Amino acid sequence: MKPNDINIPQYVQDGIRKVAKTLQFSDRFTVDYDFRSDGNYGSTSVSVRYQIILREDPRELTLLCKVPPPDGDDTLLALFEREVFIYQQLLPTFEQFQQERDIAPTSTGFAFAPTCYYAYYDPKRREGILIMEDTERRMFGNRNKYEPIDYDHGRLAMIQLGRFHAVSLIMKEQHPKVFERFQQLEDVTKDQVMSMEGFKETMELSFNHAVGTLSIHETNKKDKLIRLKDSFVEELKTIADSELSEPFCVICHGDYSKSNVMYSYNGGFPSKLVMLDWQLAKYGSPALDFLHFMFLSTDESFRRLHYDNMLQTYQNALRDHMERLGGDNATERFPLTTLMRLIRSQAKYAVILAVLHIPLMITSAGEENDDDDDIKDGKENKENGTNCRETRSYDNVYQARMNGILKDIFRLGYL
Repeated sequence: MKPNDINIPQYVQDGIRKVAKTLQFSDRFTVDYDFRSDGNYGSTSVSVRYQIILREDPRELTLLCKVPPPDGDDTLLALFEREVFIYQQLLPTFEQFQQERDIAPTSTGFAFAPTCYYAYYDPKRREGILIMEDTERRMFGNRNKYEPIDYDHGRLAMIQLGRFHAVSLIMKEQHPKVFERFQQLEDVTKDQVMSMEGFKETMELSFNHAVGTLSIHETNKKDKLIRLKDSFVEELKTIADSELSEPFCVICHGDYSKSNVMYSYNGGFPSKLVMLDWQLAKYGSPALDFLHFMFLSTDESFRRLHYDNMLQTYQNALRDHMERLGGDNATERFPLTTLMRLIRSQAKYAVILAVLHIPLMITSAGEENDDDDDIKDGKENKENGTNCRETRSYDNVYQARMNGILKDIFRLGYL
């Protein structure tokens, strides 16, 4: 499609022209557009993605362009503004800091996100844009992103998370004035979500469903979960208080899960990882990203076999990257016992997240699988009884995922 065929805002066209010039296209280049929706916040799209194909014979380059939804409310716009800030300010600062310490851009784990060519947001005009590389062109992918992760993918996710957090810890120490502006990044949605109409009622219903996965004899565990249901708002406020986790706070991704990362492969094994969707990035305890990933991206079997290993893998990567960045005595400054203490004190965060997100993840996984089946079959499955089978399948998956999370939370002494 050409710009005249569809309603492409002028600021989007301007941004594309700037990127094309940066990438050494002449004024004679043409643009084709494709559209997708990207992520969900409630029932409203967080952003709209344009797939852009820049053409000028013999060159052809595919990019992704994200813009806020045209009917986005203040919360959605705040989320988009946060992601623009991360790509425009934080990630370039992190990259420069690493380069100044002789960590080359080609080094494994140097880049934490896709390359961003242009980032812009104007709060008065309520418009913004991100133009980024299409990582699929570099053979990054994430198949079955809502399914529990395996060991190799989980290990790489912990390594890259440890490296990312290490940059915050060393920069905060060595360049406190530069890092200070990033310490102001509070949770974008905490006040808005809590005040959303029907949110507390939704959470109460979700907690009740989670309680229902426990057996009739587990009365003590049920009582603990019910008490958390009654106090989860206060618990979230306490967990969000970064002062309680200092001096170990870092920039958190805020939504670190399998669905928000992409992998590239070498010999069939994951070798590189980039993080996507930075709308919820914030300054806070490093335990929050760890808990988010370990309880929303893995299943009971994975945690039982590999939880301690993942904890040590993250800690080793954090320590090693801190030392590469010039941090002395990294082990003594952020020992494993400190990380475990932070995790234990904030583990209720994982329960609250799971109560809210596991139903959404199972539904999304089912829709993704249905889409795959429709593509293979070339038609929709309209046989009688499909809805009943889907309901039974959802209930079984929910019981296994949620009950497994609760088992591990209690087994580890987190609740």
